[in-house]
Amino acid sequence: MTKIREFMTGWEGDTQIQMTGWTERTKEGLRGTAKGKHKPPNLRPFDLIRAPHQPVALLANEDMRVSVDSAAGPAPFFHRNINFDETIFQFAGTSRVETEMGVETLAPGEMLLIPRGIAHRSIGDKESLRQIVHVREAITSVMGEDLCTSRTQFEVKRIGGPDYSAAAAVPAPSGTVVEKMFIWNDDPADATEIERQASELVGSSSTERDKKVSAVRKLRPFDLFEDVTGRKGPGPKFMSSTKAMMEVYNTVGEQFAFHRALESEEFGLQFMGDNTNMSEFEESFPMSPGQWFLIPLGIAHSVKDCKPDFRRMVIYSRFPFKVLADESMHLTESRFEVRETVLQEAPWHAASRELAGAPA
Repeated sequence: MTKIREFMTGWEGDTQIQMTGWTERTKEGLRGTAKGKHKPPNLRPFDLIRAPHQPVALLANEDMRVSVDSAAGPAPFFHRNINFDETIFQFAGTSRVETEMGVETLAPGEMLLIPRGIAHRSIGDKESLRQIVHVREAITSVMGEDLCTSRTQFEVKRIGGPDYSAAAAVPAPSGTVVEKMFIWNDDPADATEIERQASELVGSSSTERDKKVSAVRKLRPFDLFEDVTGRKGPGPKFMSSTKAMMEVYNTVGEQFAFHRALESEEFGLQFMGDNTNMSEFEESFPMSPGQWFLIPLGIAHSVKDCKPDFRRMVIYSRFPFKVLADESMHLTESRFEVRETVLQEAPWHAASRELAGAPA
């Protein structure tokens, strides 16, 4: 039997995830030993997409809704989320996001926070794939670009996916356009529609929100690391509210212990690197770029076989999720190759190579 430690965490208001205790376990007792209806599906989320600008819902609870989409070509209308925030994580391709606070271009590995009340639309290239998270409780903490320790560019190539060239070639409407206003508890089909002029919806908002959490913010989450994760504590918490938080990881090798959350659920999107997930539901589950996982409430889990190219985003919620997709909904079987170009190296890069046994 292989000895391993397990740490448990709870959730305490603004302080969020807090350590509640340590337990001595055996690794064999924590891998693939659980059964039950809460076992999550094994999803390849981008293989669920039917067509551009038709988001596919993955998860929902009272505070968070998670979906993926292709943004190839222009969105058919401007969105205005009245009483919830939106985050967009660019997984592949690029998106031009037009907002009332200006225009941002998202490349792979970059993220955008669009606070409630700000109208926006996306116009993507043929490869554009994103993860969208709507958050009911206002996001109150964001790590700014001034905290980045490195500068990195990523290139993501999809193999085996659909061709969205025709959709991407459609020009974005100008002149009169449609805006839809969405309210959290309403059926999306009941969104209020208004005709506006496109020029009134791009870069027209007051600049007083600049440099505040309530402003549109672009982030480079994978440039925020100060150390190699998985050895003693969590990754950078780059965005949070009182009921949700978002972190990134660059673990090398095996995580130092199993984690059992008592008052939060988490899901993760593998951005780069092959590795192996372990949990009480899965003895050994290979992960590669573009794959996604959910850890239900109370399930111990860990990760191993992480190389220096390991990059993962993990999002935590105070509330249990309802799973809205399953394996039968996959439409394609694609894979992704991710290439990283480090323009400005940080000290953790050398530490990562050293841990992997490569020259520092």
